[in-house]
Amino acid sequence: MCGRPRGSTNAALLILSFAIGQGSIFLAQTWLIHRGALDLLAAFATHFSFAILALMIIDFGAPVVVARRISLAGDREVLDVARRCYWQASAVRLGVALVLSVAALIYAWFGGDGFSRTYVPAAVPALLISAFNAAGVFDGLGLSGISGLTGMLAYIASAIALTVTGAQSADAGMILGVALSLGYAVAVVAQLAVLWRLGWPMRVAPVSVADCGLFAREGAAALVAILPGQLSFRFQIVVCAAVLGQAGVGLFVYGRQIAAAASQVLEFVRRAHFPGMVRALQPAGATVRAGFEAQRLATLLAIALTLGLMLAGGGCFLLMSGAFAQSALVVALFSVGVLTGALSQTLAQAAQGLGRFRVVAVAAVLAMLIGFAASAGLGALLGLVGLAVAEVMTHVVGALVIWPSVFRRVGGRKTLRVGA
Repeated sequence: MCGRPRGSTNAALLILSFAIGQGSIFLAQTWLIHRGALDLLAAFATHFSFAILALMIIDFGAPVVVARRISLAGDREVLDVARRCYWQASAVRLGVALVLSVAALIYAWFGGDGFSRTYVPAAVPALLISAFNAAGVFDGLGLSGISGLTGMLAYIASAIALTVTGAQSADAGMILGVALSLGYAVAVVAQLAVLWRLGWPMRVAPVSVADCGLFAREGAAALVAILPGQLSFRFQIVVCAAVLGQAGVGLFVYGRQIAAAASQVLEFVRRAHFPGMVRALQPAGATVRAGFEAQRLATLLAIALTLGLMLAGGGCFLLMSGAFAQSALVVALFSVGVLTGALSQTLAQAAQGLGRFRVVAVAAVLAMLIGFAASAGLGALLGLVGLAVAEVMTHVVGALVIWPSVFRRVGGRKTLRVGA
């Protein structure tokens, strides 16, 4: 392990992988807008977005839990801990994947449209295969950049399929669903092959029901910490559909994903430095200052990206017209949320580094509920502006719950200062 890449290297690889993967999706969607295929754009964007949400639920907080356990393991027990955590995570995730797969198939059969009835069955294998991904193991071993390189394959496959289907294929749903499944299959096989090649084979390790139950409890708390934000975004899609119509959904998702891409880049930077943050927060004198210092790069990038998106989005809105101008307006409006979300998530990650998963989960749920109400009310009144304001509100609520609950004196606990 002496040859492990540093956090900055892993962050660079994660960002590069995301740029290639998400960038390929973005280019394919840009081509659809150019072709005027807004219906296909809206159908794919909605289904792909909810597919990624399902895959995130199936992951069940494993990247955080597994990475934290491996980071705290002694040198001689790292491999054993990694194997046990991997198979505990796989067992839990496979159960979740089965439940979600059945639910998705029921929806496609009874409540979906023609695109849903072809896309969902073809994409279900991706849900089952993803239960065996090793992203958390790579994160814990300080090799998160490798998981990024393999994770981009599903995005590239979907982008190629989206380009192939074009605007006229009646089998677009099936082709796109198969592409997602094939992408995840290749990614998981590649992850396990790389671990074996590096001398960290994930040979089958026995796990008990009790161990899986403990992992599921920690994973559920970690999942609940990130899931509400994802649910809020999907709820905004629903509100957007009601306010702006189906074509508006396609343009909203197209522009929104640019701001989301910036937030994802920051998440990759935080993720690459998470093992170091865990170690920095363990001493008795740990402060949240140490957490923000460990994520200094992410904070500086958040400021730069927010300003860049605001200027670029506003400029394109003024200089362009039609569909692209509307998407640029979305980028400008949601740029502020990139910064507020980054600060809130750094606080949440510091709390997770201290093992305070439940507090982060409660904060995320409260933020989601307020976000739902704000999105519905402000979205109906102000449209896109209201949705952008609602997103910032969720970040503020989450931070206000986490900070006093974890990092200030409560009873006899030591006060921890924010140093960012």
